[in-house]
Amino acid sequence: MTLITDNIFWILIVSGALTSTMLLAAVAPRPVFQQFFGNPLEGPLGNAIMRNWGLIVGMSGLLLIYSAFDETIRTPIMLFSIIGKLFFVGLVFAAGGSLRAARGGALIDLVICALFVAYLIGT
Repeated sequence: MTLITDNIFWILIVSGALTSTMLLAAVAPRPVFQQFFGNPLEGPLGNAIMRNWGLIVGMSGLLLIYSAFDETIRTPIMLFSIIGKLFFVGLVFAAGGSLRAARGGALIDLVICALFVAYLIGT
C-alpha cells in the first residue's frame, strides 16, 4: 500500500495520460473505433456516439491528471473514474467474443481501478 500511496502522483499522471488518449475518438471516431473494437463504425449515429464517448472518457483522463496536482479533488475524481472504468470492463467481458478487441483496454482499466481502490483504502 505504501508503494501506491507514495507514487500516486505518477500513477494518476500515467493513468490519466492513457485515459486521455480517447480524446482522439472525438476527432477521428472511425479509426479509433476500428482499432479499439475491431469492427467498422457504421452510420452517423455511431459516429456521434463514438465522438461523445471519446470526449467524456478523454476528459476523465484530464481530470485524473489534474487530481495528481490537487489532493482536495482527488477522491471524487478517482471514484468517478473507478465507476466508469468498471462499467466499461463489465460491458466488455459481458459481451463475450464480440468485443474481444477491447479486452486489452478493459484489462488496463481494471489494473488502474485496482490501484485506485488500493490507494483509497490506504488513505
